[in-house]
Amino acid sequence: MSTTDERDYQPIEAYALLGNCEGCALVARDGSLDWACLERFDADPSFSRLLDRRRGGYFVIRPEGTYETTRQYLSRTNILQTTFTTADGFVHLYDFMVGPEGDEDRPRLVRLVSGLSGHVPMVALYRPLAGFAESFAPLRVDAGRITAEGCPGLVSDADFALEEEVAAARFTLGRGESRAFALYLAELPEAPPDAFALMEEVRLAWVLWTQDSAYVGPLADELMRSALVLKMLTYEPTGAIVAAATTSLPEEVGGIRNWDYRFCWIRDACLSFYVLKKFGMSREAEGFFAFVGALCEREKGQLKPLYSISGEADLEETEIAHFEGWRSSGPVHRGNGAADQHQADAYGQVLDLFYLYERLGGALSEELKRHGARLADISAAHWSEPDAGLWEPRKPERRYLHAAMMNWVALDRAIRLFGPREDWCTERDHIVAFVNGEGVHADGYYPQYLGSDDVDAALLIAPMVGFPVDEAVFARTVDVIDERLGYGHLVYRYKNDDGLPGHEGTFLLCAFWMVDALLWLGREADARTRFAALRVLQNDVGLIAEQTAEDGAFLGNFPQAFSHLGLIHSALMLDLYEHGGRAAVQGTYADRTLRETETRRAPDIKNAA
Repeated sequence: MSTTDERDYQPIEAYALLGNCEGCALVARDGSLDWACLERFDADPSFSRLLDRRRGGYFVIRPEGTYETTRQYLSRTNILQTTFTTADGFVHLYDFMVGPEGDEDRPRLVRLVSGLSGHVPMVALYRPLAGFAESFAPLRVDAGRITAEGCPGLVSDADFALEEEVAAARFTLGRGESRAFALYLAELPEAPPDAFALMEEVRLAWVLWTQDSAYVGPLADELMRSALVLKMLTYEPTGAIVAAATTSLPEEVGGIRNWDYRFCWIRDACLSFYVLKKFGMSREAEGFFAFVGALCEREKGQLKPLYSISGEADLEETEIAHFEGWRSSGPVHRGNGAADQHQADAYGQVLDLFYLYERLGGALSEELKRHGARLADISAAHWSEPDAGLWEPRKPERRYLHAAMMNWVALDRAIRLFGPREDWCTERDHIVAFVNGEGVHADGYYPQYLGSDDVDAALLIAPMVGFPVDEAVFARTVDVIDERLGYGHLVYRYKNDDGLPGHEGTFLLCAFWMVDALLWLGREADARTRFAALRVLQNDVGLIAEQTAEDGAFLGNFPQAFSHLGLIHSALMLDLYEHGGRAAVQGTYADRTLRETETRRAPDIKNAA
């Protein structure tokens, strides 16, 4: 009997995320653990079949024969329950990771399979790979204890044996019978932990975190799933948040637009923590402030667009040439060269988050105030210079209107936080005059950059940050974006040349930004129709991709923080509009966060635990 478990690549939407705020894993519908970075998000993987179906490591638990599956996360947790239905009976598979509140000797990931009815023959196949190694290390099997050089160790109460260089366990589960499998980075214990007791501890920890939620409306469970994803993508030791859990899932099947997203983009992190705050989860931003403060101190205010989750700036981009990539979409990348770009919008995002924090009752430290003022000084001095833009094209720098608007945000929030200074006030006014003057295209819309005919979906957020747009120009911009970048309820980021071959899918965050922009303009019916259509793009366990092909297939790294924060934000915008009309969605992020409705209270940092 073959144990190589060869199978084709699974659709991206077939995966569910596991996490513990340090590392993460992806489990397919068929019970295969195909991606896992157990130590930290940006570590080399122990299981990598996601990116090479022949060379990558995997850990499968499934019935021996034919089966069907259904999945769900246990309520208000990140514990995945997969139900296998077979001709012989029913089986539950529980997958979860154990959080950093445990000690270093804890298991990092636990798999627990339990019989519900009948007698179901099961198989477990364990074949890890040390990072992106070119060959598998030999497995050492001692009944239920398995080790290999450079790989996590496995402890189980199932007996394993080597079959064609794969560790295999075959057993039959009756009603009430179970087997546990625990992955360790430290020295292996003699026996697996009490998996049921450990799962209950993990369940209670997740449920306790969700109790801070400020929203109790009809979409509470759906939005909580997105909030739990954002929490899972947060690196507890430093407070950073990664853009996505994976590297090199493509923006085009067979194309080369494959990037490593396992790092902290300052922009993405600020938006994520803003949304978590608005949803009621205020504590996460505290750690991020310390992370940003340390970066500002080291960089003297000149923030790079992204950093590693522990703050390193050197993210040299390399190719893993011997991995073919998901569905032959190479190259597979480690690291991200965009860290060397100059993206001017990040300063506005940081100061906007500082402003929200203070408006909610938080007190900025003197150190953070000093760093914030320095960021504003940089914006005042350099806002009129070209930058690389937030979408990171491989093209010469331009004077992007989105960057100008976010520099306005930096200056506006600095003035509100620290008081007016002549250069801040002067340059803030100059930016408004530029954007609403020479920045406007002859046809009456805001273009992507000065002198361009192209549009950019990033401009949809202008009124959300409180920028004083010309309403007629903004309305025309929304229409042109929909006309040129829209595909039904979906929206592309841009369609002009970005210096790379091929093309990409529609960008989910931009589709949610369109919902927000339509509400700001008072076009409620269109906004609600689009939002309803976007909700359908979640997979069976509520996860959302970075991008979506026009046929609905998921593309890009997964799951994507941007997309989940977009879902939460648009839902809360619709809630505000329902209770207060167009006036309720005006102003800054902070203004809207403080407006309560029948279904959402304003968060209170001072009284947060």
